[in-house]
Amino acid sequence: MKFRFTIARRLFLSFGIITIAILANSFFINNTLQESIKVNNEISTIYLPSAEMLSNLSDMIVSSKMLIKNWVFIDKKEETPDKLKLKELHRTQFPEIHRNLSALINNWTPQEQKCYDNIQLAIRDTLFPMHQAIMNRLNSMESYEDAYMLMFEIYPSVEDGGDIIILSDNIIEQLNRLTSRLENKVLDERKNMDQSFIRLENYIYITGIILIIVAIITALYLANQIIKPIQAFRERLAFMAKGIMPKQRIKETRDEIGDMAVALNELIRGLKETTEFALEIGKGNFESQFVPLSDEDDLGNGLLTMRMNLKHASEEEERRKKEDAQRNWASHGIAKFSEILRQNNDNIEKLNYEIISNLVKYCEANQGGLFLINDDDKHDKHIELSGAYAYNRKKFLEKRIEMGIGLIGRSVQEAETIYMTDIPNNYITITSGLGDENPRSLLLVPLKINDEVYGVIEMASFKEFEKYQIEFIEKIGENIAATLSSVKINIRTAQLLETTRQQAEEMKAQEEEMRQNMEELQATQEESERREAELERKVAEFEKLKKQQESFVKKLGGSLSGDLVSALDEDEDEESKSSKEDKEIGDD
Repeated sequence: MKFRFTIARRLFLSFGIITIAILANSFFINNTLQESIKVNNEISTIYLPSAEMLSNLSDMIVSSKMLIKNWVFIDKKEETPDKLKLKELHRTQFPEIHRNLSALINNWTPQEQKCYDNIQLAIRDTLFPMHQAIMNRLNSMESYEDAYMLMFEIYPSVEDGGDIIILSDNIIEQLNRLTSRLENKVLDERKNMDQSFIRLENYIYITGIILIIVAIITALYLANQIIKPIQAFRERLAFMAKGIMPKQRIKETRDEIGDMAVALNELIRGLKETTEFALEIGKGNFESQFVPLSDEDDLGNGLLTMRMNLKHASEEEERRKKEDAQRNWASHGIAKFSEILRQNNDNIEKLNYEIISNLVKYCEANQGGLFLINDDDKHDKHIELSGAYAYNRKKFLEKRIEMGIGLIGRSVQEAETIYMTDIPNNYITITSGLGDENPRSLLLVPLKINDEVYGVIEMASFKEFEKYQIEFIEKIGENIAATLSSVKINIRTAQLLETTRQQAEEMKAQEEEMRQNMEELQATQEESERREAELERKVAEFEKLKKQQESFVKKLGGSLSGDLVSALDEDEDEESKSSKEDKEIGDD
């Protein structure tokens, strides 16, 4: 196996040399720094905090001197901010500073410790008791009436500042001397530490120059062998991070960088193909071909999954939009035709034309006809064209179709929709400005409701009818059938009402005629009764006269009796004839 001077071996060699030099240098630097750290710790943890606390104690004594003066000469009220501040100084601030300094003085020199003990005793046993005496005596407005004389009696030198002021100044002076001593010690230690750092600095300079020379040589070597190719990778990766694919392949060497170059070149090729595939998907080309870099190619497989999901989502979205548009179209159409049926249900001819004309326009067909069943004569039931519309022109046609004849008759008989795209020749033609042509599709929808057919809608178009259009026309057909049923019932009801009215008028006229006949009959009967009474009267007179004649004849004798009897017989015959005529008139 051929030896490969890999990047790891180069780095181990280079950093091994630098590491040895650094370890030697670090040993010396560490010793020097430990000493400096020790001194610095003493300065930062003992002397500087001590000096700062002594300075704070000095400031506290200065503040107490001012506050006690204010207590005596200015603040005559029981509680003022300055009085509270002086009390806080006695109770809290001084004990706290003393506790903090007590933790540090163990590291001081005996002389420094003794000096601080004297100061602390002077404050605790002399200065603060003097303060407390004044604070106790001057604790109300009345106690201030002889405050000045009281101060003068207790402290004869009060005009020059009083013993409190003098003692405070002495304590402040001692604190300042002790603080200065500690600060001087800090300065001396810092000078020693600075000299140590100067020596360390010189050593660092020398060793630094040596390390720099070694580092430069190592850097130049690594830059030529490692960093330069890595920079090339970085530049290409930076472009790739911005979405820009490198146009040139990276040189492939026999080390890890060469392996990286092979992988990066393959990645660039795959990303270019992936980019092209993504662009095709973005254009909506879901049929674009793409092969992932491997079975574990998350990006490639993810894009394939995305293409499938987007394709499915696009199809679903298109289908949903199409269904929504179809539903909206159908809903609007149903509302439109419901209004047409509602407005024109009193004029069947106008209603039929409005239905077929608007239906042809709304379905974007070319022509159409509305055929209704005419069953006015039970012995001559047939189908007739009730309304037609084609190419925006109203067709005034008269067309009669026998039941069960042709497609229209079959649609009525079977009560089923007939949809044809293979139309028989010469069955129907669509006339336009370009001539007569056969339609591409023909639709016949029966006007049916409750299994009863009232007619057929026939529509022809140069394009095929969609399923939703057919369903819409079938729904409209039901509404039309319901309206026609209602109109037919209304017409029949009106006809029956008119017939009933006419029959009532005829019966009224006959009743009047019968009344007149009865009156005439009654008048004739009265006349007949009058004549019969008159005839009876004449008969009675005749009987009476006959009896008189018989009596007279008996009296006159034989000769005259024969002539007279003959004459009376003739008179009797005439009377009998007149009586028969009157009787016949009475019977009539």
